[in-house]
Amino acid sequence: MIDEFVIKKLSKLFNIISNEIRIKIIYTMMEQESLSVTELAKRIGLAQNTLSAHLKILYDGGFISKNQNWRTIHYQIKEAKLKQILELGTDILYNKWEGNWEKIAEAKKKSKP
Repeated sequence: MIDEFVIKKLSKLFNIISNEIRIKIIYTMMEQESLSVTELAKRIGLAQNTLSAHLKILYDGGFISKNQNWRTIHYQIKEAKLKQILELGTDILYNKWEGNWEKIAEAKKKSKP
């Protein structure tokens, strides 16, 4: 049986990355070495206060770091393997749905008002 400590840490990890906004943040930050809240907000299309709340969760979890340059705070991915976790999740979903991304995209179009 896996150690209880490891189970708790895994639970924390998956809880932190189980949010759509935080997944978008991670993928966006993987594309660029360092981004400010303003740059991230523009790329993701979120209000800065909402984005800041999610960045705090990622920061407190130890998955991103930040550097302040006068009034601007720049964030960087601290744990590069986050992208590997998300890519593995994508592979699992792709296999589960047997490559039916077109059906999923079509279902999303139909569900929008």
